[in-house]
Amino acid sequence: MLKRSIIIIVAVCLAVAGIHYGWGRLSDSIKVDPPQLVSVRRDLFIHEILGRGSVDSARNQEVRVRVEGAGQAGLTIVYVIDEGSLVQEDDLLIELESSRLREQTEAQQIAVINSEARLTQSKTDLATAELTLTEYLEGKFQQDRMTIENRIFTAGEQVKTQQDNLAHSQRLFDRGYVTQAQVDAALFELERALQTIEQAHLDLRVLETFTKARMVMQYTAAIDTARSKVAADTKTLQIDTDRLAHLVQQLANCQIYAPTAGQVVYYMPRWGSEEHLIREGRRVMDREILLHLPDPTQMQVKGLINEANVRFVKPGQRATIRLEAFLNDVFDGEVTMVNPYPEPSSWQGGTMSREYLTTVRILNPPYGVKTGLTAEARIVVKEIPDALLLPTQAIFAHGGRRYAITFNDGKWDKVEVVVGPANDREVVILSGLSEGDEVVLGASVHRDQVDLPRIEEGFEEETDFEEYDTEYENREYVNPEGGSVAP
Repeated sequence: MLKRSIIIIVAVCLAVAGIHYGWGRLSDSIKVDPPQLVSVRRDLFIHEILGRGSVDSARNQEVRVRVEGAGQAGLTIVYVIDEGSLVQEDDLLIELESSRLREQTEAQQIAVINSEARLTQSKTDLATAELTLTEYLEGKFQQDRMTIENRIFTAGEQVKTQQDNLAHSQRLFDRGYVTQAQVDAALFELERALQTIEQAHLDLRVLETFTKARMVMQYTAAIDTARSKVAADTKTLQIDTDRLAHLVQQLANCQIYAPTAGQVVYYMPRWGSEEHLIREGRRVMDREILLHLPDPTQMQVKGLINEANVRFVKPGQRATIRLEAFLNDVFDGEVTMVNPYPEPSSWQGGTMSREYLTTVRILNPPYGVKTGLTAEARIVVKEIPDALLLPTQAIFAHGGRRYAITFNDGKWDKVEVVVGPANDREVVILSGLSEGDEVVLGASVHRDQVDLPRIEEGFEEETDFEEYDTEYENREYVNPEGGSVAP
């Protein structure tokens, strides 16, 4: 019995010792590693707004088809420069098939030659008609009048002669030397002479009053007709010449040259497919866009800024730009435009948040930058020198307030803080902490280690530091060591 009792006592002692040893080992295994701490530091705070978008050119020249004679079938591309090529002004970009236009141009050249010949003949006919009128007035009419005037003069002399003959016959009859019949014959000759001179005067009146007017009218009408023909042929020649010049221009437009220096980018409409790719053998229509020539020296980033941040962004603010194609480089930028109206968007993902198009000019664009590259612009909207800073991960929100967590000698505690502006890395501490204070990094992960006030039912927490109270937006940030710092 004694021996058995001793064995039992020894076993119990061993069990107790084992339990004690195991509990110690277990306690050691469940000890929590101390959290990572971060110190409040004083430094320059840069409030940046992040915008993502793509690279574009501030001077983007469109290259279109400008051949009106393309017709419904269009024209075929027989040559196109490689995309991405850097070109200078007047470099050949595209050549279109032009045989049909060349045939039309040659036919029109013949039409112009025929029109010139018709106009030359019309001008000759007009000159002839004008010369005919002058010839009549200064030649034929004067000749006819002189002829009639000569007749009148001759008839007048004949009348005088017959008057003398009649008087002589009458004297001889009175003396009985001639018969009455001879006197009557002399009287008849006088009457014939008088009728002749009267007829001549009548012919002169007819010539000057009617014949001249009729001939002038005829010749003037011929002149007017010839002049109208000259005007019509001149207009026809002008039309034919203009059409020839148009065809020559359209033929020249089949060779498309660079209007300015730039980098070749093939145009692809949003709704386009593979058949819309610019390539040799493809048919294109008049006014169709073929290429873009962005100026590589005037590149910019077009990105979208959320409506929560757009109030901070203004033209003239500086920015830093990163391009996915140049991962190791950072480029300087400047905001040039903030669209006053939001971009059209559909209600997706249960949010109605709107975004505003913002343009940032790249001040030192790198060689080889292309339109369409993915870009990220950090716009500097505010700088606060000598500000108290903490990583954003060291602050969490609860019940509309902000807290940091401390860990000293294994004890957890919370500190309520007032924050100012923040970026995606740091937040400005306005009060609650001082320079050098250490707080837990990743505070939201350890929030269960501290006692927090009860949140009323229905309260919606805001966790975005960009939504800090606007009362701090233009305030002076107090320096705990004295003085203040303007935002």
